[in-house]
Amino acid sequence: MTSNLEDSAWAHIEAERFAEAEVLLRQAIAQSDEAHELWHLFAMLAGVLNELGRPADGTAAYRQALAEARSIGPDRLEVGACRYMLANQCLIYGDPAEALAEALPVSKGGGHVQCLLHAVAAHALWKQGQRSEAQSAARRALDACPTEARTTEIGEQLAYVLEAQH
Repeated sequence: MTSNLEDSAWAHIEAERFAEAEVLLRQAIAQSDEAHELWHLFAMLAGVLNELGRPADGTAAYRQALAEARSIGPDRLEVGACRYMLANQCLIYGDPAEALAEALPVSKGGGHVQCLLHAVAAHALWKQGQRSEAQSAARRALDACPTEARTTEIGEQLAYVLEAQH
């Protein structure tokens, strides 16, 4: 049943009918007790709430998504994805210190999640005036990128950090 609601919510999102999508997502959340569904539904809801101009509610929904993901297992990929979404939300709509707290620590190795968390950390450190630390985090983001396309994308996003003089 929740998959039908989710499909309908996606149709509303694609048509930019975010208020309608919110109603359907809340119904799907109310009908599900499965963490593997709930983390995704809360993350979708967060994006919808942001589109509706309610970023504080979006942040709360991302926090709930992360809690649901952690209930599946602390080392699951879903946890990393939710950490990134929440950290990025805090970077955009909140406090860079909070974004940094959500992004760190980043697990060793490379991958999309690691590179994105390092990138959020770089942006947050830059906003806090920690230029050298931001550049180090930006380099770690590039080193963690799993594909050439992601390396190009992250490099462009972090060019202002990487190319800055102290």
